[in-house]
Amino acid sequence: MASKSDPGRGYHDIGGLEGGPIDPATTEIKPWEKLSTAISNSLGKAGRGIYVTDESRRAREQMGDPPYSDLAYFERATESMKIVLLEKGLFTEAELESRMKEIEKRMAEVGK
Repeated sequence: MASKSDPGRGYHDIGGLEGGPIDPATTEIKPWEKLSTAISNSLGKAGRGIYVTDESRRAREQMGDPPYSDLAYFERATESMKIVLLEKGLFTEAELESRMKEIEKRMAEVGK
């Protein structure tokens, strides 16, 4: 899974590359991003010990480009957590999809 422009570099390896200007408005953390971090921390080594940073990193690096390059930082973190938890059998894709539909319905009912 090498970079198209540099075969010796993974598509996820952007260290030292020009990233362009940073828009401070896009760097403010959103509530769902805080929740994702809290869930990750509670499942990680300091919490339940269900998964570790190396597993999350491996999942990010193996998700492919795209979707890696299409997702923002917290989206990649959440997606990699999902990948690892699915691999470990904590839930199935169908169970996750069903739960997400329930949440989406509930949010529509309360107008969020």
